[in-house]
Amino acid sequence: MSAASSSLRPPGRRTGLWIAGVLTCSALFIGVYEYFVRTYTGQLIEFSLLNASEFFEHPLPTLNLSVPANMLLVIAVPAVLFAVITVVRQKFLAAMIAAGAMVGANLSTQLIKHGWLDKPVLERGPAWPEYWMNNTLPSGHTTVVTSVAVALFLIASPRQRPFFAVLTAFYAGAVGAYTFIETWHTPADVAAAYLVVAVWALVGGWLIMRTDPRRNSVVYDAEPDVAPAAGFCWFLGIVLGLGAMLCLLFSGGWSAMEASREEPSLWLWFAGVLLSLSPAFLISAAAINFFGAETGRRQRGADVPSPRGERAVYPIPPELRELYERV
Repeated sequence: MSAASSSLRPPGRRTGLWIAGVLTCSALFIGVYEYFVRTYTGQLIEFSLLNASEFFEHPLPTLNLSVPANMLLVIAVPAVLFAVITVVRQKFLAAMIAAGAMVGANLSTQLIKHGWLDKPVLERGPAWPEYWMNNTLPSGHTTVVTSVAVALFLIASPRQRPFFAVLTAFYAGAVGAYTFIETWHTPADVAAAYLVVAVWALVGGWLIMRTDPRRNSVVYDAEPDVAPAAGFCWFLGIVLGLGAMLCLLFSGGWSAMEASREEPSLWLWFAGVLLSLSPAFLISAAAINFFGAETGRRQRGADVPSPRGERAVYPIPPELRELYERV
Protein backbone atom coordinates (compact mmCIF):
# COMPACT_ATOMS: atom_id res chain seq x y z
CA MET A 1 0.00 0.00 0.00
CA SER A 2 1.40 3.41 -0.95
CA ALA A 3 1.93 6.25 1.53
CA ALA A 4 -0.71 8.28 -0.28
CA SER A 5 -3.41 5.65 -0.08
CA SER A 6 -2.68 4.93 3.58
CA SER A 7 -3.09 8.61 4.49
CA LEU A 8 -6.45 9.08 2.77
CA ARG A 9 -9.41 9.17 5.11
CA PRO A 10 -12.78 10.88 5.61
CA PRO A 11 -13.14 13.59 8.27
CA GLY A 12 -14.39 12.76 11.73
CA ARG A 13 -14.07 9.05 11.04
CA ARG A 14 -13.01 7.99 14.55
CA THR A 15 -16.30 8.53 16.33
CA GLY A 16 -14.98 6.82 19.45
CA LEU A 17 -12.38 9.57 19.88
CA TRP A 18 -15.07 12.24 19.71
CA ILE A 19 -17.10 10.43 22.35
CA ALA A 20 -13.96 10.10 24.48
CA GLY A 21 -13.41 13.86 24.13
CA VAL A 22 -16.95 14.61 25.28
CA LEU A 23 -16.55 12.28 28.26
CA THR A 24 -13.17 13.80 29.15
CA CYS A 25 -14.53 17.36 29.14
CA SER A 26 -17.54 16.22 31.17
CA ALA A 27 -15.29 14.50 33.71
CA LEU A 28 -13.13 17.62 34.00
CA PHE A 29 -16.26 19.70 34.56
CA ILE A 30 -17.41 17.39 37.35
CA GLY A 31 -13.92 17.51 38.87
CA VAL A 32 -13.88 21.31 38.86
CA TYR A 33 -17.29 21.43 40.56
CA GLU A 34 -16.58 18.73 43.13
CA TYR A 35 -13.27 20.27 44.21
CA PHE A 36 -13.85 24.02 44.04
CA VAL A 37 -17.47 24.03 45.22
CA ARG A 38 -17.89 21.02 47.49
CA THR A 39 -14.57 20.83 49.37
CA TYR A 40 -13.07 23.07 52.03
CA THR A 41 -9.77 23.65 50.24
CA GLY A 42 -11.51 24.41 46.97
CA GLN A 43 -13.87 26.90 48.55
CA LEU A 44 -10.98 28.49 50.43
CA ILE A 45 -9.07 29.07 47.18
CA GLU A 46 -12.16 30.48 45.47
CA PHE A 47 -12.97 32.69 48.45
CA SER A 48 -9.48 34.15 48.75
CA LEU A 49 -9.28 34.88 45.01
CA LEU A 50 -12.69 36.52 44.82
CA ASN A 51 -12.07 38.51 47.98
CA ALA A 52 -8.84 39.86 46.49
CA SER A 53 -10.74 40.79 43.33
CA GLU A 54 -13.27 42.73 45.39
CA PHE A 55 -10.59 44.50 47.42
CA PHE A 56 -8.25 45.68 44.64
CA GLU A 57 -9.37 48.14 41.97
CA HIS A 58 -8.53 47.66 38.31
CA PRO A 59 -7.92 50.31 35.60
CA LEU A 60 -10.32 48.83 33.03
CA PRO A 61 -13.64 50.53 32.26
CA THR A 62 -16.68 48.94 33.83
CA LEU A 63 -18.91 47.16 31.32
CA ASN A 64 -22.06 45.60 32.70
CA LEU A 65 -22.56 42.50 30.55
CA SER A 66 -25.99 41.96 32.09
CA VAL A 67 -27.20 44.78 29.87
CA PRO A 68 -28.20 43.20 26.51
CA ALA A 69 -26.75 46.10 24.51
CA ASN A 70 -23.34 45.63 26.10
CA MET A 71 -23.39 41.89 25.51
CA LEU A 72 -24.31 42.44 21.85
CA LEU A 73 -21.40 44.85 21.57
CA VAL A 74 -18.97 42.26 22.95
CA ILE A 75 -20.08 39.45 20.62
CA ALA A 76 -20.57 41.70 17.57
CA VAL A 77 -17.22 40.95 15.88
CA PRO A 78 -17.37 37.11 15.91
CA ALA A 79 -21.10 37.19 15.15
CA VAL A 80 -20.57 39.34 12.04
CA LEU A 81 -17.67 37.18 10.86
CA PHE A 82 -19.84 34.10 11.39
CA ALA A 83 -22.58 35.57 9.22
CA VAL A 84 -20.14 36.67 6.50
CA ILE A 85 -18.45 33.27 6.23
CA THR A 86 -21.84 31.54 6.19
CA VAL A 87 -23.17 33.63 3.31
CA VAL A 88 -20.01 34.00 1.23
CA ARG A 89 -19.08 30.32 1.38
CA GLN A 90 -22.68 29.11 1.55
CA LYS A 91 -22.08 27.01 4.64
CA PHE A 92 -25.69 27.10 5.70
CA LEU A 93 -25.92 23.57 7.09
CA ALA A 94 -22.65 23.94 9.00
CA ALA A 95 -23.86 27.29 10.34
CA MET A 96 -27.11 25.73 11.55
CA ILE A 97 -25.22 22.98 13.35
CA ALA A 98 -22.77 25.46 14.90
CA ALA A 99 -25.66 27.70 15.99
CA GLY A 100 -27.41 24.68 17.49
CA ALA A 101 -24.25 23.82 19.45
CA MET A 102 -24.05 27.41 20.66
CA VAL A 103 -27.67 27.35 21.84
CA GLY A 104 -27.12 23.96 23.47
CA ALA A 105 -24.10 25.25 25.40
CA ASN A 106 -25.98 28.24 26.76
CA LEU A 107 -29.10 26.29 27.67
CA SER A 108 -26.96 23.65 29.37
CA THR A 109 -25.15 26.30 31.39
CA GLN A 110 -28.38 27.80 32.71
CA LEU A 111 -29.90 24.39 33.43
CA ILE A 112 -26.80 23.14 35.23
CA LYS A 113 -26.36 26.32 37.24
CA HIS A 114 -29.95 26.89 38.30
CA GLY A 115 -31.42 23.41 38.17
CA TRP A 116 -28.80 20.80 39.04
CA LEU A 117 -25.88 22.20 41.02
CA ASP A 118 -25.81 24.10 44.28
CA LYS A 119 -23.19 25.71 46.49
CA PRO A 120 -23.25 24.07 49.92
CA VAL A 121 -22.41 25.95 53.11
CA LEU A 122 -19.60 23.89 54.61
CA GLU A 123 -19.39 23.61 58.39
CA ARG A 124 -15.71 24.57 58.46
CA GLY A 125 -15.74 26.45 55.19
CA PRO A 126 -14.98 30.13 54.61
CA ALA A 127 -17.55 32.69 55.74
CA TRP A 128 -18.95 33.69 52.34
CA PRO A 129 -20.91 36.95 52.17
CA GLU A 130 -24.58 36.33 51.54
CA TYR A 131 -24.45 37.80 48.03
CA TRP A 132 -21.72 35.29 47.11
CA MET A 133 -23.68 32.23 48.18
CA ASN A 134 -25.70 31.78 44.98
CA ASN A 135 -24.20 29.13 42.75
CA THR A 136 -22.43 30.81 39.83
CA LEU A 137 -20.84 27.75 38.20
CA PRO A 138 -20.59 27.74 35.22
CA SER A 139 -20.35 31.40 34.19
CA GLY A 140 -23.20 32.36 31.86
CA HIS A 141 -21.42 35.46 30.54
CA THR A 142 -18.32 33.46 29.63
CA THR A 143 -20.43 30.74 28.00
CA VAL A 144 -22.20 33.22 25.72
CA VAL A 145 -19.02 34.88 24.48
CA THR A 146 -17.03 31.65 24.17
CA SER A 147 -19.81 29.83 22.33
CA VAL A 148 -20.12 32.56 19.69
CA ALA A 149 -16.37 32.52 19.08
CA VAL A 150 -16.32 28.71 18.94
CA ALA A 151 -19.20 28.71 16.41
CA LEU A 152 -16.93 30.75 14.14
CA PHE A 153 -14.16 28.20 14.69
CA LEU A 154 -16.50 25.34 13.74
CA ILE A 155 -17.57 26.72 10.37
CA ALA A 156 -14.07 27.84 9.37
CA SER A 157 -12.09 25.86 6.82
CA PRO A 158 -9.46 23.38 8.07
CA ARG A 159 -6.71 25.86 7.18
CA GLN A 160 -8.35 28.71 9.06
CA ARG A 161 -9.34 26.79 12.19
CA PRO A 162 -5.95 27.12 13.97
CA PHE A 163 -6.03 30.90 13.50
CA PHE A 164 -9.58 31.20 14.80
CA ALA A 165 -8.77 28.91 17.73
CA VAL A 166 -6.00 31.28 18.83
CA LEU A 167 -8.37 34.25 18.52
CA THR A 168 -11.02 32.33 20.48
CA ALA A 169 -8.53 31.68 23.28
CA PHE A 170 -7.67 35.38 23.59
CA TYR A 171 -11.28 36.46 23.22
CA ALA A 172 -12.84 33.99 25.66
CA GLY A 173 -9.91 34.30 28.08
CA ALA A 174 -10.20 38.09 28.18
CA VAL A 175 -13.92 37.97 28.93
CA GLY A 176 -13.43 35.22 31.52
CA ALA A 177 -10.72 37.21 33.27
CA TYR A 178 -12.89 40.34 33.14
CA THR A 179 -15.78 38.57 34.86
CA PHE A 180 -13.32 37.65 37.62
CA ILE A 181 -11.87 41.12 38.18
CA GLU A 182 -15.42 42.49 38.26
CA THR A 183 -16.18 39.90 41.01
CA TRP A 184 -19.02 38.36 39.00
CA HIS A 185 -17.41 34.92 38.83
CA THR A 186 -14.59 32.83 40.25
CA PRO A 187 -11.92 31.20 38.05
CA ALA A 188 -13.66 27.83 38.55
CA ASP A 189 -16.90 29.31 37.17
CA VAL A 190 -14.99 30.49 34.11
CA ALA A 191 -13.16 27.19 33.54
CA ALA A 192 -16.45 25.28 33.87
CA ALA A 193 -17.99 27.50 31.17
CA TYR A 194 -15.10 26.73 28.82
CA LEU A 195 -15.67 23.00 29.38
CA VAL A 196 -19.42 23.20 28.71
CA VAL A 197 -18.74 24.93 25.40
CA ALA A 198 -16.02 22.37 24.61
CA VAL A 199 -18.51 19.50 24.99
CA TRP A 200 -20.93 21.09 22.55
CA ALA A 201 -18.11 22.07 20.19
CA LEU A 202 -17.14 18.41 19.91
CA VAL A 203 -20.73 17.40 19.17
CA GLY A 204 -21.16 20.16 16.60
CA GLY A 205 -17.72 19.61 15.08
CA TRP A 206 -18.35 15.90 14.50
CA LEU A 207 -21.71 16.61 12.83
CA ILE A 208 -20.21 19.32 10.60
CA MET A 209 -17.39 17.05 9.48
CA ARG A 210 -19.69 14.14 8.72
CA THR A 211 -22.33 16.20 6.88
CA ASP A 212 -19.87 18.21 4.76
CA PRO A 213 -16.84 15.93 4.29
CA ARG A 214 -15.33 17.62 1.22
CA ARG A 215 -15.00 21.06 2.80
CA ASN A 216 -13.58 19.48 5.94
CA SER A 217 -10.83 17.64 4.08
CA VAL A 218 -7.46 18.71 2.72
CA VAL A 219 -5.17 17.34 0.01
CA TYR A 220 -2.96 14.73 1.65
CA ASP A 221 0.32 16.25 0.35
CA ALA A 222 -0.60 19.86 1.22
CA GLU A 223 -1.88 19.59 4.76
CA PRO A 224 -2.16 22.77 6.83
CA ASP A 225 0.48 23.15 9.54
CA VAL A 226 -1.34 23.23 12.88
CA ALA A 227 1.81 22.90 15.00
CA PRO A 228 2.66 26.64 15.35
CA ALA A 229 -0.81 27.66 16.56
CA ALA A 230 -1.17 24.62 18.81
CA GLY A 231 2.31 25.09 20.24
CA PHE A 232 1.64 28.76 20.91
CA CYS A 233 -1.57 27.96 22.81
CA TRP A 234 0.01 25.08 24.74
CA PHE A 235 2.92 27.33 25.71
CA LEU A 236 0.73 30.20 26.89
CA GLY A 237 -1.70 27.92 28.70
CA ILE A 238 1.07 26.13 30.61
CA VAL A 239 3.01 29.31 31.39
CA LEU A 240 -0.11 31.11 32.63
CA GLY A 241 -1.07 28.11 34.76
CA LEU A 242 2.41 27.87 36.28
CA GLY A 243 2.36 31.63 36.84
CA ALA A 244 -0.90 31.27 38.77
CA MET A 245 0.66 28.59 40.98
CA LEU A 246 3.66 30.82 41.67
CA CYS A 247 1.36 33.71 42.57
CA LEU A 248 -0.46 31.48 45.06
CA LEU A 249 2.92 30.51 46.51
CA PHE A 250 4.17 34.12 46.69
CA SER A 251 0.96 35.18 48.43
CA GLY A 252 1.91 33.04 51.41
CA GLY A 253 0.16 29.76 50.64
CA TRP A 254 -2.66 28.31 52.73
CA SER A 255 -2.02 30.54 55.74
CA ALA A 256 -2.37 33.65 53.57
CA MET A 257 -5.60 32.34 52.08
CA GLU A 258 -7.08 31.72 55.50
CA ALA A 259 -6.17 35.28 56.50
CA SER A 260 -7.20 36.83 53.17
CA ARG A 261 -10.51 38.11 54.58
CA GLU A 262 -8.64 40.66 56.70
CA GLU A 263 -5.44 40.94 54.63
CA PRO A 264 -6.07 40.40 50.88
CA SER A 265 -2.94 39.89 48.80
CA LEU A 266 -2.36 41.34 45.36
CA TRP A 267 -0.69 38.04 44.46
CA LEU A 268 -4.06 36.36 44.88
CA TRP A 269 -5.60 38.86 42.46
CA PHE A 270 -2.97 38.01 39.84
CA ALA A 271 -3.49 34.29 40.48
CA GLY A 272 -7.23 34.65 39.83
CA VAL A 273 -6.63 36.47 36.55
CA LEU A 274 -4.12 33.88 35.34
CA LEU A 275 -6.35 30.96 36.38
CA SER A 276 -9.16 32.50 34.34
CA LEU A 277 -6.94 32.81 31.27
CA SER A 278 -4.97 29.55 31.31
CA PRO A 279 -7.83 27.07 30.60
CA ALA A 280 -8.91 29.01 27.51
CA PHE A 281 -5.50 28.49 25.88
CA LEU A 282 -5.15 24.87 26.99
CA ILE A 283 -8.56 23.90 25.60
CA SER A 284 -7.90 25.82 22.37
CA ALA A 285 -4.57 24.01 21.97
CA ALA A 286 -6.27 20.64 22.40
CA ALA A 287 -8.95 21.67 19.89
CA ILE A 288 -6.35 22.65 17.28
CA ASN A 289 -4.59 19.30 17.57
CA PHE A 290 -7.78 17.25 17.70
CA PHE A 291 -9.62 18.92 14.82
CA GLY A 292 -6.42 18.88 12.77
CA ALA A 293 -6.02 15.14 13.32
CA GLU A 294 -9.67 14.48 12.47
CA THR A 295 -9.66 16.57 9.29
CA GLY A 296 -10.12 14.40 6.21
CA ARG A 297 -7.37 13.63 3.69
CA ARG A 298 -8.01 13.18 -0.04
CA GLN A 299 -6.05 13.02 -3.27
CA ARG A 300 -5.76 16.12 -5.40
CA GLY A 301 -8.78 16.36 -7.68
CA ALA A 302 -10.43 13.29 -6.15
CA ASP A 303 -13.41 13.03 -3.86
CA VAL A 304 -13.24 12.26 -0.15
CA PRO A 305 -12.86 8.54 0.70
CA SER A 306 -15.99 6.83 1.96
CA PRO A 307 -16.26 6.31 5.73
CA ARG A 308 -16.79 2.61 4.97
CA GLY A 309 -13.45 2.43 3.21
CA GLU A 310 -12.54 1.75 -0.39
CA ARG A 311 -12.62 -1.66 -2.06
CA ALA A 312 -9.14 -3.17 -2.15
CA VAL A 313 -7.78 -3.70 -5.69
CA TYR A 314 -4.72 -5.91 -6.01
CA PRO A 315 -2.39 -5.75 -9.06
CA ILE A 316 -2.49 -8.70 -11.50
CA PRO A 317 0.89 -10.25 -12.31
CA PRO A 318 1.77 -9.74 -16.02
CA GLU A 319 2.20 -13.47 -16.61
CA LEU A 320 -1.39 -14.10 -15.46
CA ARG A 321 -3.09 -11.15 -17.16
CA GLU A 322 -4.02 -13.14 -20.31
CA LEU A 323 -5.59 -15.89 -18.23
CA TYR A 324 -7.50 -13.30 -16.17
CA GLU A 325 -8.91 -11.61 -19.31
CA ARG A 326 -10.13 -14.98 -20.67
CA VAL A 327 -12.08 -15.60 -17.50
